[in-house]
Amino acid sequence: MPTRIGAAVVATGLALAPGFAMAADTRPTLTGNWQGTYVCGQGVTGLTLTITKQSGATFSGTFHFFPVVENPNAKEGCFAVSGHFVTARRVFVGGSTWISRPENYVTVDLDGQVSPDGRGISGKVKLPEHLGALCTTFELALEAGPPATPAACVTGKSANLVP
Repeated sequence: MPTRIGAAVVATGLALAPGFAMAADTRPTLTGNWQGTYVCGQGVTGLTLTITKQSGATFSGTFHFFPVVENPNAKEGCFAVSGHFVTARRVFVGGSTWISRPENYVTVDLDGQVSPDGRGISGKVKLPEHLGALCTTFELALEAGPPATPAACVTGKSANLVP
């Protein structure tokens, strides 16, 4: 029986909230919580991307993924992310260190475009070539308020984790 690989993705976006700041080169400040979904081999999965640090064209944070009503069998997990601006509105985000890893999940990369109104980001989920086309797209929207890292990303305590 083939093994089904779930994939966790990372994403980021543009903040146009109170305190919004633009760099001299027009790169947006990305700090904040971004809520949305992505689609990979395990189906539609919820995600919260928390960007906690930005310095010029680079940024970092955590990516927390979890089950949603449309897919209650998706796993929960979390990993650190880092990314950079490709252009003023295009971002590349890559997963790095696992904090809470479900069995058979891999980190993936995102190639995303910030929406014209700056309140969302969407794009393509990128898997290593040898895994094929298990993933398609992601979509995120900015939540109000300061960045707040989900508990599973702080404690590493999540259901269905690899021992």
